[in-house]
Amino acid sequence: MSSLLDTLIAAALRGEATSGAFEALGASDPALTATRVGEAVAHDDLAAARERWLPELLLSARPGYAAHCLVELAARYRGTRGRPLDLSRMPGLPRLLGSSDFLARLLLRHPHWCEELAGDPPDAPDAGTIEPDWTAIRIAKYKGLLRIAARDIAGRPFEHSLDELSQLADRCLGAALGAASRETDAPPPALFALGKLGGAELNFSSDVDLLFLYESAEGEPDMERHASVARLVQVFKKHLEVPSEDGFGYRVDLELRPEGRGGVIANPVDAALGYYESFGADWERQMMIRLRHVAGPRATAEAFERGIGPFVWRRSVGPEAIRGVRAMKRRIEDERLEAGRDLEADLKEGPGGIRDVEFLLQAFQLFFGGREPALRTGNVLLGLDALARLGQLPEPVTEALRDAYLWLRRAEHCVQMVDERQTQAFPREPTAQLGLARRMGYAEPEGRHAREALLDDWTRVRTEVRRHFENLVLESARADEP
Repeated sequence: MSSLLDTLIAAALRGEATSGAFEALGASDPALTATRVGEAVAHDDLAAARERWLPELLLSARPGYAAHCLVELAARYRGTRGRPLDLSRMPGLPRLLGSSDFLARLLLRHPHWCEELAGDPPDAPDAGTIEPDWTAIRIAKYKGLLRIAARDIAGRPFEHSLDELSQLADRCLGAALGAASRETDAPPPALFALGKLGGAELNFSSDVDLLFLYESAEGEPDMERHASVARLVQVFKKHLEVPSEDGFGYRVDLELRPEGRGGVIANPVDAALGYYESFGADWERQMMIRLRHVAGPRATAEAFERGIGPFVWRRSVGPEAIRGVRAMKRRIEDERLEAGRDLEADLKEGPGGIRDVEFLLQAFQLFFGGREPALRTGNVLLGLDALARLGQLPEPVTEALRDAYLWLRRAEHCVQMVDERQTQAFPREPTAQLGLARRMGYAEPEGRHAREALLDDWTRVRTEVRRHFENLVLESARADEP
């Protein structure tokens, strides 16, 4: 522990911490932070394990806010449970309060939910079946997010967070499909995930890209079946997206279906396969790499998976496949620039961002996946491992890309954790940059040092990823030219 942090902890425990020390820590309002931390330390119900939880609070993104919430939460918890809040059982709680405004508000609204955070780290979200009820789905989601965020802040490997967020979404979406089926009295279609959920690498706050496919029952008129499935999907989407006092379920994106916005909301399996065979574009081939069945009839899912395989995984592919991926990435960047997007601060779509890693991998998957089944995965980390195992890329390159991808995804995760907003913007303002550094675990006590370390890594990661994307994708396309 540093001399600054040691000194600050000792002073805070004596009730003598000054605003000057909090200024060095990086607090945006040092005087208010000193007052609020002093109140938390002096609170009788927070006496247990002060020496343990105080460092966690001080190195949170917003120590003053965390201290204020902690005092309020202690009062509400006692009012609800009739006993003091035992921070010795949940040492990560102060840091969680200072890392996520929306989770802090959630705990203040439901003080007894603190008990979800017992343990160091807390247990993973319950893997059991969620009741097909809209309120139960929202509650399960938010209790799960609490646990995942606390485990993440406690230092669990970040890839575990991606997996746990995806499993939580799978369970919630499966329950939602059951609830919509019950409400509309319609048999459920097969529900597929695409995008990051399809790859089991879901963000903390993101749309879920979904595809609904069905087969008509024996003797059932096609139009009648389509109408019943369409009603079910509309109910599914409406209930998941509508805000309530419990929050909301998930933002549902159905625009990756055949014909996009102009297409029907759900398709028969044979119609979808006919569309991709006749009209499927290269970007749809790339999109289908991350197709994954989540819920609904397994037989329907298998019928589509068998049929779509030859469209995605061609045995003979020319260099135009890789050139197409590179051209698509450039087109996305051009469109974002024309729309006024700040690509230099875009974790996802800017140069050297998340999309560069995804598109680099998918270029290799499209080119070699028809001959190498090991490459047929929607998960970026597994795909990079397969490239190294098969000798398609040197292991040091795939390791560098893996580390960069995890850093970028963790930064994205942390900016979304603040207020459950779908954002990929790297902060421009110094105070917000320090907040991101703290959420990501940069533990240098002096705020300016933590912020500088974050910015150094941001520059290094983007430069490295962009260099690999440009070199590997461009060179691979050229190498196969006659």
